[in-house]
Amino acid sequence: MAVALTLEGKQHARHRKQQAGHGVLRLMVPLMLVLFISNLDATVVATAIPSIGRSLRDLAGAPWIATAYLLTSAVSTLVLGKLGDMHGRKPVFQFSITVFLAGSALCGIATSLPWLVLFRGLQGVGGGGLNSLVMAIIGDVVPARQRSKYQAMLGAVSTLALIAGPLMGGLFSDDLSWRWIFYVNVPVGIAALITVAAFLRLPAPSGPARRVDVAGALLATVVTTAALLVATWGGTTRAWDSPLILVLIGVSVAGLAAYLATERRAADPLTPLGLFRSSVFSICAAQFLMATMVLFVAMLYVPSYLQTVQHRSAFAAGLYVIPLLVGLVAAIAVAGPVIARTGRYKIYPVIGATLAGASMGGLALAVAGNSAPAFIIVPMTFAGAGIGLLVQVAMLAGQNAVEGRHLGTATGALNFFKSIGGACGAALFGAILVHRLAAGHPAGGYQAVFAWTIPFAVLALILAVITPERPLSEEMIEVAAGKAEVPEY
Repeated sequence: MAVALTLEGKQHARHRKQQAGHGVLRLMVPLMLVLFISNLDATVVATAIPSIGRSLRDLAGAPWIATAYLLTSAVSTLVLGKLGDMHGRKPVFQFSITVFLAGSALCGIATSLPWLVLFRGLQGVGGGGLNSLVMAIIGDVVPARQRSKYQAMLGAVSTLALIAGPLMGGLFSDDLSWRWIFYVNVPVGIAALITVAAFLRLPAPSGPARRVDVAGALLATVVTTAALLVATWGGTTRAWDSPLILVLIGVSVAGLAAYLATERRAADPLTPLGLFRSSVFSICAAQFLMATMVLFVAMLYVPSYLQTVQHRSAFAAGLYVIPLLVGLVAAIAVAGPVIARTGRYKIYPVIGATLAGASMGGLALAVAGNSAPAFIIVPMTFAGAGIGLLVQVAMLAGQNAVEGRHLGTATGALNFFKSIGGACGAALFGAILVHRLAAGHPAGGYQAVFAWTIPFAVLALILAVITPERPLSEEMIEVAAGKAEVPEY
């Protein structure tokens, strides 16, 4: 056994050495392109949703364009990551690119909103796999001491995609067609597929066989979708006592019970329930969900307000999202090294929740009075900073609360809640908006959307105050400083 492990270690080392230098740089191009388009598609629809809704004659259901992608990518990140461990990352990576491209092409030709939502869900299956596998592939081909440099490059690409998404969505919607939001992925993805097939060489899978929790993944998707449909349709398009809503409630309750039972029995569960015995981890998961919920409310509904009420172009509306994302990135970049140096982190989510709640309150007041641009830009900047502080510490403290052998699983579970939070922000607050718009008060509808985020910010603040601060492990200090990356599954 020791000889076999030594040979496997030498095999990994030999592959890394062979692909070092120019070989790694050659691979970085397709990896960065793939990471760019997969992250882009999480935000590119932010400014295009009103255009798409008008084009397909369904403004009420348009937020599900974002929700579908986030829901399926949340699950596929974990499932495809584990499949890569079992069957080799290269074929699973190629499968993920292919599914993402097929979903993109089908989104571009969709003739109705239900079809577009379905195809966005398919696209999310591929997109979730891409996000997790790119980082894992870097771990396979780059020696540990050089890894931080390449991870920083990929981090920069993700940040660029995050910021470019709303702008590109607005530009395509104004000057071409919203369909080009999806078509643009196809040539980039095909080039990445060819390059990966030609140049990516990875060692054969090693280690004990693992089972993929397919039942857990399907149940999580069904339960979340049914619950969101109840919250979205109940009392708006369907009466609460209508047969459809009652069936969806039954599916949600029964599905949740089945999911919990499945996760208890699974050998390698999608979200190990044992993690939630830690109060710190449970609080961090809840904070992550609420923070990304507020983030997506600001990112989706501020551009929608600007286009619907102030009649701005999609591109101009996209410019207002930049302060939100700059504040988010800046807060994470500043807080991480300070936490790594001091080892203290409790104060940051307290500040973050306060900033986020106050800023969303400011947005609610601004849209009610049809205020000048500065009254939207300033709250957006501070909302982004507050959310950045929340997500930075939620991830760090959550990882720090579990044993080292569960670190990858805990990271995946936290990222699962992050994506679910975004899906909830898109769907639930879209239902609030539709209900108010039906009454004929557009500005009041957006005011209600932003105001309803405040209770979640208050809850996040309470959780931040009561969360105990535990000393950071050495590994978590490295992660906070940006010198190490944790796998997502």
